[in-house]
Amino acid sequence: MSDLVSTASPATSGPPVTQRSLAQMRATTQFGVIVFLASDVMLFAPFFAAYFLLRASNQPWPPGDAELATIRAGIFTAVLLASSFTLVASDRGAERGDDRIQRRWLLATIALGAAFLANQIAEYATLPFTADDHAYGSAYWLLTGLHSCHVTAGLIAMGLLLVRSARSHSPAAISSWTGGISLFWHLVDAVWLFVFITIWVIR
Repeated sequence: MSDLVSTASPATSGPPVTQRSLAQMRATTQFGVIVFLASDVMLFAPFFAAYFLLRASNQPWPPGDAELATIRAGIFTAVLLASSFTLVASDRGAERGDDRIQRRWLLATIALGAAFLANQIAEYATLPFTADDHAYGSAYWLLTGLHSCHVTAGLIAMGLLLVRSARSHSPAAISSWTGGISLFWHLVDAVWLFVFITIWVIR
């Protein structure tokens, strides 16, 4: 009888199957996110192309009233890029199963992203031109506005992830969420770097 029990017990062990299921779910989710991010890059591409096309066909560029605070934009670009590093720290905490570290760094990421978005909104409120004033205004508002929408979506997603992390008993249970949101946020940061170089550096 004991032989039968000892023989049957390995077959009924659940954790390996659970781990495989989680790994398959994570891989499937990440593939879907990568496809989504690729389509998102293609969404931004025409806006960059339109900016440079308008830049080549309109002089002077930018117009005289289009004064931008380059140093301020550079500071908040650094703030947004720093949020990628705090998110990596959060992901590493999740990988180690330390939900406290994960949530702490996730909160830091949300705070940095919110600071960046608040600065962008403040800049919109003080700009001396609108999207209707000239081609430069249209290009500026469309490109930065599209990115601001992505930042907002990323902050909402990370807020939901924070709630799920607080309610979950294990970071592994929400690993598919964690990986997908991280990839999205890193793309948002990378795209902004190109936006900053295009509008504030190359002009």
